This record gives sequence, C-alpha cells and structure tokens, in this order.
Amino acid sequence: MHKQAGFTLIELLIAVAIVAILIGIGVPSYQSTIRSNNLDNANKLITSALSYGRTTAMAYNKSLFLTISDNMLTFSTDAASIASTTTNALSVSDDNNASVDFNTQGSHLEFNRNGTLANTNTIRYCQGAAGVDITVLSNGSTNTTAISCP
Repeated sequence: MHKQAGFTLIELLIAVAIVAILIGIGVPSYQSTIRSNNLDNANKLITSALSYGRTTAMAYNKSLFLTISDNMLTFSTDAASIASTTTNALSVSDDNNASVDFNTQGSHLEFNRNGTLANTNTIRYCQGAAGVDITVLSNGSTNTTAISCP
C-alpha cells in the first residue's frame, strides 16, 4: 500500500487557527508600538526645532519667533508678519488625529539674541488619547511630561 504525502483538512484548519490567534495577539501590540514611536518622534522633532531656534538666534544675533499653526512649526524674524518673513517651517505630523499647539500663554516663542527666551511656554502634542507637554524654560532647556489628551 502506498502512503500519500500531505496534510489533512483538519491539520490545515488547526494551523490557520493558530496563525489567526497569533495575529490577533500581535496586531494591537504593534499598533501600540507605532503610536509610541510616533509620539517619541514628534517629541524629538519639536525639541530639535527648539534647539534650532535657539542656536539660529545666537548665530545671527537676531531675535527669532516660533509660531504653531496647522501642525506646522514656523520660524520667522518678525512675529507680526510671519507669512512674509518665514525663515524655516517644519511639519510635525500629517496625521488627522494629531495636534500640536501652545498649551499656555502667548501665541509664539521669542528666542532672544543670546539664546534665552523672552517668554516661557508649553507646547502640547497630542496623538489620539496620548501626548506630551514640552515646557520650554527661559534658558532654552525643555522638560517633557507624558499626558492624556481629551
């Protein structure tokens, strides 16, 4: 008698069920990792932009203003006419569920010629229910706090 090689239907169904269970366990974890990475990337991007503003103001010995609009960080040399004096603009996120804005007083940050800030402020980045508050101190350093977003 000749033995046939291959799998039975039951063996294939069991293998498919095991794969489906593993995918069901792995996908939520993967999505959580992606959200966490996006949050970390935005935090690093904002912190780098703040460092850029500070060093640029010192390098050119000129005040530099940072404003936020539509998830875009915009640096300019004049707070009153930002559209005509933009020196650099940086998109933080193109995700519809993400937002970046000032959380406290003022509509901009002003970097003085010596690299200090004329006004302190907190930048809030939210993506879904998670986010960070990046407090910018007068000496240009930052403190980051994880938050829950509404």
